[in-house]
Amino acid sequence: MLAYYQELLGMPAEELKREYQSVSQAFARDRSELGRLRLALLMCVPGAAWRDDAKLLGMLEGAASRKAPFDSPRLQFIILLQKLVMERQKEQKRADELQQKLDSMLTIERSLRGRRTQKK
Repeated sequence: MLAYYQELLGMPAEELKREYQSVSQAFARDRSELGRLRLALLMCVPGAAWRDDAKLLGMLEGAASRKAPFDSPRLQFIILLQKLVMERQKEQKRADELQQKLDSMLTIERSLRGRRTQKK
């Protein structure tokens, strides 16, 4: 699985898009565990237009490997993916909050500049 992810990271955008469409269609047909994990990895590719953390978490939650013994490599892999996605969501929320604060500060700064200009 990790080799597949490395391969995905090296693909040009168009090839990656075709791979996503192919794997997505295959998973819709057979709902195999391997297809689920491949689709999950495709959804983890940075900058991908089809990235959807909520959908990804739902897919991982529904994985058959979730019922495997705790020391199962597939279960551990799914747990790792879930933790990474949840951490990414937390970081994105933090970045959004910081951007909002920055935007507010810039608005205040523009307002103060406008007042100074009017006083002159």
